[in-house]
Amino acid sequence: MRRSAQNLPGQYAGRILNGNYSRQLKRHMARCIRHFQAFDELESPAIPYISAWDEKQNIIWYEFVSRRLTHLLGCDAPAAPEFFQRSVTERHIYSEREINGGHKEEILKNNEVVDRKSELREEVKQKGALEAVYKISTIAGRTLWLKDQAFLESFESDKIHISLGNLTLVTKEMEAEEDLKQAQKALRESEQKFREQAIHDTLTELYNTRYLYTALSALISESASKSEHFSLIFMDIDNFKNVVDTHGHLNASKTLQEIAATIKTALEHPSYGVAYGGDEFVLVLPGYQKHRALDMAEHIRSRINKTRYLQKSGLNIRVSASFGVSTYPDDADTLSGLLALADQAMFNVKERGKDSVCGISSNNRSVQGTTESNFFYDCKR
Repeated sequence: MRRSAQNLPGQYAGRILNGNYSRQLKRHMARCIRHFQAFDELESPAIPYISAWDEKQNIIWYEFVSRRLTHLLGCDAPAAPEFFQRSVTERHIYSEREINGGHKEEILKNNEVVDRKSELREEVKQKGALEAVYKISTIAGRTLWLKDQAFLESFESDKIHISLGNLTLVTKEMEAEEDLKQAQKALRESEQKFREQAIHDTLTELYNTRYLYTALSALISESASKSEHFSLIFMDIDNFKNVVDTHGHLNASKTLQEIAATIKTALEHPSYGVAYGGDEFVLVLPGYQKHRALDMAEHIRSRINKTRYLQKSGLNIRVSASFGVSTYPDDADTLSGLLALADQAMFNVKERGKDSVCGISSNNRSVQGTTESNFFYDCKR
């Protein structure tokens, strides 16, 4: 018995019933369309559809499309596939694999959906089902969300795949979910900002002493386990009170900001700078033995000497700095010991005339079963 569109009520916009396809496929399609038409006439919130995909011609169309969908898209049934494809701005795909109690979600933009069309169809063929959510923009300028659930039927002899599906309008739910995601993102960013602020100095944006003590303790443990060296540089701006007295507290603070920028540009990860307090800084140099740390300190001292600060503000402030260097484990193997020795070396520079670099070193010797450390200085300039 030959099935055709004339046997169906309403407007038929498909191809199978009037095309060169098997009797089995036509009979099945006619039965499905009648059921879907009857359901659509109930005026339920559901939006039923039947789509077909021809593998030979690589085209997709609707065998049946709900009147409600054509109304939402603003088109007639034959134009519905093209209008729907053009209106999709996002496609959310949910995998069966659960992550943290929910399904994994993949979001594709419109161009990605087009680019991965063949891949996505192949996935649906393998699963035999489709579940996705579409964000669409209608020609009337409305943004809608449609949840798509469908089962796939394949007719291999005809090279035809049929999706028996249902669309559900979930705009309110998805907008609420988007709002929740935005709120969660803002919260994460706020928490990250708070964490950053908690370990950074507000003025210079270098690390603060809270971070220094925690990170330095961890570095000592790591260096001990790997038998590695690291060095500290204790740095103090010379005669910084003169900058304050001459240019005021605001310009003095801006000068510290620019000095911090000089420090940051001179250091490479994993080295970092710390605003230790006022016009004092500590530089942490993982992997640096004494000679490399002295060279780095001299490099920064020279750059500070050559830099003219607050030029954009019409000033031409010149400063110098004094540097003291200590090295783990050669000089000390504790946080307090390393800081104290670097500070001691820096004060040795201050006593010798400032604007220089000094590294403190130790010469350990045994005296009657005990170990004495005699410290001496290795100074540049």
